[in-house]
Amino acid sequence: MRPYREAIVLAGGFGTRLAHVVPDVCKPMAPVAGRPFLRFIMDQLAAAGFDRAVVADGYRREQIEDFFGSAYRGMAIEYSPEDTPLFTGGAVKRALGRCQSDWVFVLNGDTWLDFDFAALEAVVSDAPEDASAVIAVKRMHDFERYGTVDVDADGTLTAFHEKRPCEEGLINAGVYLLRRHALDNMPDKFSLESDYFECVVGNGSLCAVECTGGFIDIGVPEDYKLAQTMLAPLAKSWKLAMFDRDGTINVDIGHLHEPEKLELIPSTVDIMRGYTDDPDYKVVVVTNQAGIAKGLYTEADMRRLHRYMEDELEKLGVHVDAWYFCPHHPDYTGPCDCRKPAPGMLLAAMRDFDAMPIDCVMYGDAAKDKEAAAAGNVVFHYVKGNNYGE
Repeated sequence: MRPYREAIVLAGGFGTRLAHVVPDVCKPMAPVAGRPFLRFIMDQLAAAGFDRAVVADGYRREQIEDFFGSAYRGMAIEYSPEDTPLFTGGAVKRALGRCQSDWVFVLNGDTWLDFDFAALEAVVSDAPEDASAVIAVKRMHDFERYGTVDVDADGTLTAFHEKRPCEEGLINAGVYLLRRHALDNMPDKFSLESDYFECVVGNGSLCAVECTGGFIDIGVPEDYKLAQTMLAPLAKSWKLAMFDRDGTINVDIGHLHEPEKLELIPSTVDIMRGYTDDPDYKVVVVTNQAGIAKGLYTEADMRRLHRYMEDELEKLGVHVDAWYFCPHHPDYTGPCDCRKPAPGMLLAAMRDFDAMPIDCVMYGDAAKDKEAAAAGNVVFHYVKGNNYGE
């Protein structure tokens, strides 16, 4: 089962060098290929199965918070705002206080790197006990904008070098896997790169993973222009196949939250597999989870079950691209607009995947699923499942 994953996204910079090109937005929300740049990073995190992202924002943070809200593609989003600049280290240290995992990914909100998150996690499993960070590095050619790093044969990062014209070299690509307590003794305001990484580099606590995928930093106008074409293939609209969970994908035993009690419904798995194989579709789950409101289990319990379900479905050729859930119940938490038969989860999925209702379909086993589909103008298909009821 994949691990619980958390990420910090640094999105608090002023973007001074880009201000005359996009003067009205904070840098992470600068439009790229018709959408905010930060969406490409959030898409990447959601696709990798991250459960939670903490956005360390500041300058014009309302633009970020109003756009993403508290969730995106099923991934929970929390904010760690700074009223005065804390620099990268201070922002990360504050955000780490909101995290739960032993190791947390850190990404820059103005940089996109195509890489494998699991490759950094694999290094952690073999890293020495005093290791504090794994840094993604990227080989570049003919550059002078970035400083370089040295990495020895066993993957230990051994030195940082100042910016200089360079024909070829490894650069810090701005993605880190950081031990949660690594910065506990640092001040509240400092640079992660120069005040921490460059100070501990000689003691063997920094590991490196070379990444060969695409890389773009939109911090200067020429690279911002390049990003428009480089990332355009990723800015596409999707068709959605949306599925209820209990009684549709799995046998409904009433408030399922224990992995060992999961029983998939083969006929629905077959339908889901067909959409997984279609390159134009994304498969999402939209599920009422009143058991959270009732105190029968926690959101963490539910996400653990979903990670287990992902593994079981993957074995059967099904990939779930996002899990949307409503943790409310009117008798316990009051009314909401996400609990089916309200269409809130369906509308959120269509927003996150740029999907039009005409390109979406909903599968469910209950009247509330059909009503939610109708309210969202989505075609509904009834699945004969096993509905225990709520």
